Amino acid sequence: MLIVGGEDHKTGQANDADARYAALEVWTRERFLMVEEILFRWSGQVMNADDGIAYIGKNPFDEENVYIVTGDSGLGMTHGAIASILLTDTILGRKNTWAEAYDPSRIKIGAVGDFVSENLNVAAQYLDWLTPGEIDSVEKIAPGTGAVVRHGLTKLAAYRDENGILCEHSAVCTHLNCIVAWNSSEKTWDCPCHGSRFNVQGKVINGPAINALAPVNTEKRM
Repeated sequence: MLIVGGEDHKTGQANDADARYAALEVWTRERFLMVEEILFRWSGQVMNADDGIAYIGKNPFDEENVYIVTGDSGLGMTHGAIASILLTDTILGRKNTWAEAYDPSRIKIGAVGDFVSENLNVAAQYLDWLTPGEIDSVEKIAPGTGAVVRHGLTKLAAYRDENGILCEHSAVCTHLNCIVAWNSSEKTWDCPCHGSRFNVQGKVINGPAINALAPVNTEKRM
């Protein structure tokens, strides 16, 4: 079994999974001629820290007994092992030479450029508040698909299931009010600002959002 990864994009900022899967398959078949069939395809999120090093330790500005492990930057298995040691030492009050390197409240001067660039990218996503919807009517949404539709001054995340039942929620992410985008590959609503993801019922499946998308109405439209 061979696992191949790549073709990354920012969450909620691309909806071309088929093209990316195809590129991965071409890359694989050019290099591994023995490959016969593709058994599975899937996608997931990689949380990147500004300096590429995970955040492991006490959560800044939180209660003393709240600890985090995030920003794995694609090294989740390695950081999981490190975290099991580092957090244990931290909780028990033992000195650990890794603590400073992984401190969630650290400031790395060399990462300032990336920090600024990323936040400019986030700011640009708020322009989605001003754009039209992807379609002008929910009647155009085919079964098994979703789209963002303008509704007055706001936008709706509308999904029609395989039976033709329409499920509508506010398209405003409950984290910091960005407009979510439809992910046709995973059938989720993804926030292009900070990576929150919601299922077709509006429930949170990935943070930082903790609250579901606000429901609008549910009705059957054939």
